[in-house]
Amino acid sequence: MNAAPSDPHGHAKQTFVVRHNRFILFAVLALSLGGVYSAFHMPSSVFPQTDFPRVVILVDNGVMPADEMMATITRPIEEAMKDTPGSLSIRSATGRGSAEVNVFFRWGTDMVQAELYVRSHLSQIANELPPTAGYQVQRLTFSSFPIIGVSLTSKTRNITELWEMAEYQVKPQFLRITGVARVDLVGGREPEYHVVIDPAKLDARHLTAAQVCDALNKTNLFVPSGMHEENSQLYLTLVDGRAHSTKDIGDIPVAFPDDTPVCIRDVASVVKGAAPKYNIVTADGVDAVLLNVKSQPDGNTMSIAEALNTEMAALRGQLPPDVRMAFFYDQSVFVREGVRSVWESIFFGVLLSVAVMYLFLRSASTTLAAVVSIPATLLITMLGMRVLGMSFNLMTLGGIAAAIGLIIDDAIVVVEAIHTKVGQGHPPSEAVRLAMGEVGRALVGSTITPVVVFVPLAYLDGVPGVFFRALALTMVCSLLVSLLLAVTLIPTMGVMLIRQGTVAALVRRGARLGRTVQVYEWTMRRALRHAALMMLMLCLVVGGAVGLYLRLDSDFLPTQDEGVFFFKQKTAY
Repeated sequence: MNAAPSDPHGHAKQTFVVRHNRFILFAVLALSLGGVYSAFHMPSSVFPQTDFPRVVILVDNGVMPADEMMATITRPIEEAMKDTPGSLSIRSATGRGSAEVNVFFRWGTDMVQAELYVRSHLSQIANELPPTAGYQVQRLTFSSFPIIGVSLTSKTRNITELWEMAEYQVKPQFLRITGVARVDLVGGREPEYHVVIDPAKLDARHLTAAQVCDALNKTNLFVPSGMHEENSQLYLTLVDGRAHSTKDIGDIPVAFPDDTPVCIRDVASVVKGAAPKYNIVTADGVDAVLLNVKSQPDGNTMSIAEALNTEMAALRGQLPPDVRMAFFYDQSVFVREGVRSVWESIFFGVLLSVAVMYLFLRSASTTLAAVVSIPATLLITMLGMRVLGMSFNLMTLGGIAAAIGLIIDDAIVVVEAIHTKVGQGHPPSEAVRLAMGEVGRALVGSTITPVVVFVPLAYLDGVPGVFFRALALTMVCSLLVSLLLAVTLIPTMGVMLIRQGTVAALVRRGARLGRTVQVYEWTMRRALRHAALMMLMLCLVVGGAVGLYLRLDSDFLPTQDEGVFFFKQKTAY
């Protein structure tokens, strides 16, 4: 009778909850529907997306020797990158015809801006580098690695034909898929025309190989030649000097001694060939061309895999029947299995929570009043994740699974307090006010405590911060949503579902737990009488735990099995 005057602020709050129960139900339903939409449109990947503080410069220059690559390409690039704002260190690896320069930055650096700085410095020294060299600049993210690999094989066609199919038929179709950033070809041999010079014929005509190369470079062009105006119409003219066959190349003139043209066919033979092979790629025991599909940073791995399956089904009808296209690596399988495993854990966790609650409460309506908050909390948490730009990955889903126990704790505390007050004879609305007045502060304190523990994890630097930030934000979001629903939705459901008769039956069934309470009471009395022995046992347990901790192996991530074997073999040259 004296509870109401002693807590006027709590009375006003609970009066709002009781009087605006329809608004609360509508708001929770609307936010839950937003969570459903977010769940179906949330990007999914193995790990959280992030920009590592590293920009990679990849250089390709044919078969140039490693020492020449170091002197003419790697070292000038390293010296130019030293002036990049925010750079910490530069590391490189140089081999025959290729080089990789890594520019490392501080954590927290704007990597988009850093990449622009790197590109700017590279363009400033472009004129000093060999004109035959090609460059790629990219930030290092999880999306830098392929998520899906497709193999193209045939038992009747050569590897050059497969490369042409992959480059001109398959790759453009894959690039149309939403979320795909790049498709890289590995293996195969690009078709080429080889001009094989006959030194005797070249010397007989007093020509050099450089003249042959110069003729090819100057003649094989496609350029605009000007404009022509006639009859009030303007015509744009083009000169197409490109060679399309071995005959076209053979007809290219090299020189005109005595006004007589000497063509390439007079000093060389032209044959259709293929680019040099630097690696061997096979699939199912035959030569293959591999297509590595990379996603955009916010791409959905599972959606890309589904769209890729659809596109491949359409392509199989367009490609020759002897060409086989299949997956050789599919990260979406690992993601799908991981997501399914976590959702199964969440489902069984909720199921066991419901079973335990019903076992003790012995009332379906009272259990429902508490359980309804679990799916609502999860859905609203997913809406919050979507707003924060997060994705479904092992860390966020693990955070949701770990928060289930804490979420259900808030619901049980509030429901138990309400049905106890109803059992004492208070009407439901009054029981809600009195119950929240008793457990409100404790509820807030018990929920804020883990929030305070997890918030610092969101500010970690380095690779640990990338992973724990996703976990911490997910758990903090779910706990705060759980607290909000515990003081709004659960009291509303309690007023609607908990009735005097229900609680009376629950009190009668509660007598069955009397023996459990008696055993607990007997155990606690004995423990309190032998406090010194209990403290000694506690120290032994703590000591044993410390000893086990020191013996446990440590690693950043648990061992993962993606169902793939990698073999590395090194042979003597």
